[in-house]
Order: sequence, then structure tokens, then C-alpha cells
Amino acid sequence: MGQNDGTIEFHATAGAFFQSDHLITADDLERVFNLYLPFIGATSYALYHLLVNELPFAQKNLKRQDHNFIIDSLNISLPNFVKCRRRLEAAGLIKTIYEKDSLGEVYGYRILTPLTADKFFKEQLLSGLLYKFVGEERYLVLEERYDVQGQKDLVGKDISARFLQVFQHQNDLTIPTTPLVYQSADLKVDENKFKFDDFSEMVRGTSKADVQKHRNFIVAMHMTYGIDETTLAGFVNQSVTLDTHEINEKEVQRLLRQQLTRKVAPTENSNNQVNAVQTQDIPEIKNAEARALIEIASTTHAQDFLGYVKTTLKNGLVLKNERDLVDYLVAQSTLSMPVVNILVHYVLIGLQNDNLKAALVTTIADSWTQNRVDSPQKALIQIQQRQKANQARQEKRFSRGQKSEKTTPKFVQKPDSLPAQKVATTINKDEAAAALAKLKNIKTKN
Repeated sequence: MGQNDGTIEFHATAGAFFQSDHLITADDLERVFNLYLPFIGATSYALYHLLVNELPFAQKNLKRQDHNFIIDSLNISLPNFVKCRRRLEAAGLIKTIYEKDSLGEVYGYRILTPLTADKFFKEQLLSGLLYKFVGEERYLVLEERYDVQGQKDLVGKDISARFLQVFQHQNDLTIPTTPLVYQSADLKVDENKFKFDDFSEMVRGTSKADVQKHRNFIVAMHMTYGIDETTLAGFVNQSVTLDTHEINEKEVQRLLRQQLTRKVAPTENSNNQVNAVQTQDIPEIKNAEARALIEIASTTHAQDFLGYVKTTLKNGLVLKNERDLVDYLVAQSTLSMPVVNILVHYVLIGLQNDNLKAALVTTIADSWTQNRVDSPQKALIQIQQRQKANQARQEKRFSRGQKSEKTTPKFVQKPDSLPAQKVATTINKDEAAAALAKLKNIKTKN
């Protein structure tokens, strides 16, 4: 089974090691069963449960193991194991680390704790998948099950005892500390273009710790709007609330869109080439239209690119939910900004949609994330493969229609009716040939 980067090939004899940064409890497994299993599948859940079960033994026994015991325990094939593992990776339940030592290939599996219920239902990709697979009724049951238990609100005065009222403070107590490893990924940013520490120094009215909590959002705003530390700090300072001294992310987005959203004006030659992409296939990345699209997508900030496609290519308006969706995709850090731009162009121009539909965009984004699309070139290859698959399905469906027509029982005709039948057959063949030629020219619209 080939690895995504095309540099290694997976074998069952490869070494396997296991690790987790946090204790995974029965409650965590129950959440995976109720919230994740509908879209990762029963076998993927069984794989996750098996890996969690192996953690205590892995701590005591650090001998090199291979993958045969996993495959034998779950009674699955090697390709199915890789498929289930990739689903767990995409759902944020494991991380796979690859290394090659003197004995051969080694895979390290870092088992991650599932999201808490409140974070899960706020996560649009995961909760959207759950809704898709279980339906509205079951989704609402699960959401209520993991909601606040018991009385919704407790009215009255808080008379709980404080720590120092009950326990004596020990000044000479030395407690060993263990650094915590957080599992949330940080957006990567070029320090030469945006220095987050310098930005934090410019923010007034709140603490550096609170600024750090919003790091991914801040970096995403820099990437989508292309503004420097000083300008962005000015907008953030305007959003800091007077009562809680916290950064209001929605207010930052509103200010940015109100004052900085602008149209992109590529060269006339590039404009013609980008428009040509919507009517031509991309057989290879050397294609001139593809190169023009890649260049614009790689050098244009996400919000500017969205505005260019909607206002210049579509002659429409940029909707608020479309800007929110683009910000969300960039902030997730799973797809780079050029890939997000290619995705926007594909949905609006390639698939000829009037606006960005959240369900369609997140479904394609999830697919590209699982396939590790990390460059605009790989994104175009994904689009090309989808076009070919759609065309193959269309031709197969058409050929089946032809076969069924040929196998239709024929009745004996009188001699004088045979010439007319022959003419009709010729016409049908010409129509079929024309339809097949038209079918082969179908592009991303289907």
C-alpha cells in the first residue's frame, strides 16, 4: 500500500510503537463510539479501541512490534487497515509518525483524546459529518445527551469555600512538574512577514496570555487579508471589550471587511487565462491556464481572491457567510491558503455554483485533507481525477443504455418495411455518436 508522499511502501512487517500524551478514559471511548463512529466506521473505531488498549502494554514493553498483530486481531486486510488508519488521522484521533532505522520502516502512532462534546458540536466539519450520517433526530438526541445535565441555571449567591479557607498554604512544598503537550495545531506563518511576538506587544487593553489564545485566528486574519502586525494590531485594539478585556473575533472580522476588502486586479492576460480554466480540462500542470491559476492563487490573499472570483468572474456580490467560510478554512490550518483559493475557484467556476455552499465546500475540503493536498498543483490533480471519474461514470452509463437497446427482442418485419428500419438504425447510430462526443466534452459542471 503506497504512502501518500510516494516515497515509501507500507508492509505489515514494519515496526509499530504507540504513545499518548493524555490518559484516555472510558468516557473518551464512549464519546468516540457515539459521536465519531457514525462517520469513521465500526472497523476504524475497533482499531482506535485496540490501539488505546495496547498503550499500557506499550509502556511496560518497548520491544519492537510489527503490524501483523493488529491485522490478525481485527481480521482485516492491509489495505483496509491503512484506510481505517487514515480515517482516524483525518478525524483527529491519531497522528502517524514515519521513520526508517537500521531494521527497516517504523511507524509511531500517537493516540489523541477525542474532542469534548461541547467542542465537537462547535466543530463544523465533525458535527456536520455526524448530522449527515445519523440524521436530524438522532443528532438532536446526542446533542441533548451531552448538554448541561440537571438544572439549567442555579439562581442564588455563591457561598462555596475558598482554597485557603480550608487548606493551609505550604511555601516550602516542591512539586515535580511535567510539561503538557497540547494537541491543537498552530497555524504556521513566515516570521519574516508576520512576527506574532511583535504583534502581541502592540495590543493594548488585554494580556499577552489572552492574545496567545487567539493566535490561530490572528494568523488566519493576516493570511487572508495580507496585513502587517501594526495594521492588524490597530483593528484588534478596537475590538477589545471594555468590561472583560477580551478580543472580540467577530468585531475584528467586521472591521477588516469594512475597511480592507478590495478587488484583485490581475493582468488582462492572466484574467483571460483564468477564465479559460472553467472551459478546459487541465491535462497537466504545464498547461498555461493552470499555471496562471496557480500563480494567482499562490500570490493572492484568500479574501481578495474570493472577492475577485465573485465580483469579476461571476459579476456577483460577496456574501457574509462566504467570507466566514473562507476564514474558517484558513483558520483550521489543514489546507494552505493557495489550496483554499483553488477550492473556491473550483466550486464557483468549475462547478458553476452561484455561491459557496458550506456543505459542498467542507466535504471537498475534508476529502482534500484526507488526501493531504498541500499545494495548488495537487489540488488541480484532485480536480482532474474527479473529472475523469465523472466522465468514466457517464460513459459507462451511456454504454449500458446502448447494450440494453441492442438486446431488445426484435420482431420479424415484412420485406417492404426493412428499408425504413435500416434508415432508422443509421439515424440512431449517428445520434448515439453525437451524444457520446458531447458526453466526452463534459467538464467540471458534472
